[in-house]
Amino acid sequence: MKILGKNSLSAGVKVGLKVVLAIVIILEIALIVFSIFTKVNIIEEPKNIILYLFMVTAIPAVIVVYNFIKIFKTFEEEDAFNKKNIKRLKIIWASFIIAGILFIAISLLFKFLIGNDILEDLYIRTYAQLSSMFIAFIGLIFVVLGIGIIMLLEIYKEAIRHKEENDLTI
Repeated sequence: MKILGKNSLSAGVKVGLKVVLAIVIILEIALIVFSIFTKVNIIEEPKNIILYLFMVTAIPAVIVVYNFIKIFKTFEEEDAFNKKNIKRLKIIWASFIIAGILFIAISLLFKFLIGNDILEDLYIRTYAQLSSMFIAFIGLIFVVLGIGIIMLLEIYKEAIRHKEENDLTI
């Protein structure tokens, strides 16, 4: 099985990423339309701010998926080692860090809602506590992924430098 080029694994991953991007954009639009037609008010219902924060976290996700599509396009064209991919990886790691911080902020907001008795029902409070820990863990994973992309970026820069030296030698 080919990894690079047309009809390869990278071409299949690119198609899968396009499907994911379309689904995320459709869900984002659906949430916006839902909030407009139901006239959700953050001031009267502070619990609804969590919905909006999740909508905001979709923005870095869209940026990450879009840039991965561009990177996999270069893999399909068999031009993986170019400087545009360095820029794309920088955008991806920054988006991962931002998404991680947003998830941690959502987790802290859950803690605030639990601590201020805004969530009355014990079942909902327990669910919110578990959700808060899970969301904080997801945020931590995103931050670690961002740090991993930074390391990958440095390796990628070095590979491009070696490729350019090799091209000059030949």
